[in-house]
Amino acid sequence: MEIIVTRSRIAGTLPHYAYRALVPADKVAAERRALTGTVVGPKHVGRLPCVRLAQLLAPDRYFTMAHAERAVLASRIAALGRRIETLIIQASFPEMTAAFTPIIFHLDADPGDAFNWIDIDDLTAAFDRLELRFANLTAFDLGLRPDDGRCAA
Repeated sequence: MEIIVTRSRIAGTLPHYAYRALVPADKVAAERRALTGTVVGPKHVGRLPCVRLAQLLAPDRYFTMAHAERAVLASRIAALGRRIETLIIQASFPEMTAAFTPIIFHLDADPGDAFNWIDIDDLTAAFDRLELRFANLTAFDLGLRPDDGRCAA
């Protein structure tokens, strides 16, 4: 599965950045895309439609649950999604040192916008398989190998 990993400078601030790991919508099955919806990728990668990792990870049963049941599972899916996103981002941008990717990350330098395409294992409906290893999950568990997708920071 292809994922785009981005570092985007937040306009008007120095040096604050937003980091994201997104799956291009055209790489996601149409059935899943219809359930999840899409977001627009950063401008410097062409504003392509993308799917967020947490939505991709959700098990199929999530989409048929009653709202009250889904709320409990949603927080667990979101936490796993953030953990996986952080591992993917750290594999591409070693300057990202936070335990979980924050909304805004302050850097001492101003490296500029960057993006990278990486290949990892398919994460579609992988929640049940990966949540069991949440505490010990590594980039290797996601199919990333040493130096896959490393960018100069």
